[in-house]
Amino acid sequence: MKRGTIRTAVAALALLAALPAVAHTQYLKPNVFTTPQRDHVTVEGSFTEELFTPDIAMKADDYHVITPAGVKQKIENIIYLKDLAVFEAALPENGTYRFSTGERPGATRKMALVNGKWEALRDPKEAPAGARVADAQSVTRADVYVSKGPASDAALKPTGSGLEILPLAHPSKLDEGGSFPVQLLFQGKPLAGVDITLQGGGGEHEHDEKGEDKHEAAAKAVTDKDGKASFALKEHGPHLLLARYRVEAPEGAVAVKSYSVTLTFEVQG
Repeated sequence: MKRGTIRTAVAALALLAALPAVAHTQYLKPNVFTTPQRDHVTVEGSFTEELFTPDIAMKADDYHVITPAGVKQKIENIIYLKDLAVFEAALPENGTYRFSTGERPGATRKMALVNGKWEALRDPKEAPAGARVADAQSVTRADVYVSKGPASDAALKPTGSGLEILPLAHPSKLDEGGSFPVQLLFQGKPLAGVDITLQGGGGEHEHDEKGEDKHEAAAKAVTDKDGKASFALKEHGPHLLLARYRVEAPEGAVAVKSYSVTLTFEVQG
């Protein structure tokens, strides 16, 4: 390879690496995660760059709830503000409810295949020489569980569609100092070798003398051959799990689908 080609490829890879690591992340967050007898819950949905600080309202055509009986019901009464979507949902029976956006087809952007992985491009001209460049569409999902009275399991059943985080411990029964095992699924099958990150914990974040957040940075785990990973729960409060997976689309208008899924949950102190 000529030196000029090498320099061009290295420069392009550097530009890819320099793309912002912080991106808008989707989430659903209820005003209560568990309740002994409330008859309703209020849930907000947003995209954020700072965890649980709403920034862009999350619109979706498939907002729904899975009831403790395992029945899917569409959520109709959604209010869209500039920074967040919000809705109230009834909790008529005891057990665990799963609130979800469903799969949300999103924006299309250019990506390059670099070292076997699809990487986002700020500008298609920045792609490494010879790299394959293609259109990619984002597909996002956000889930959260709310339990009234004793927790139940029917709502935890995966849909078998897209990218999903399956709790292997009940998300309404997580304690500080414990762990949270999960399984990452794609089209209903275990997905190995994919990063899952954990963010959140605590109440007001304390800062050191330099103004840096004293809380630990996001924890990361890579799914094993069975798609499983586990996280130590070091702090109480609301948390968020995030996984992303990019894959070539078998058919359709775009060559690549960029999936992301989040699961919000609360750790008891």
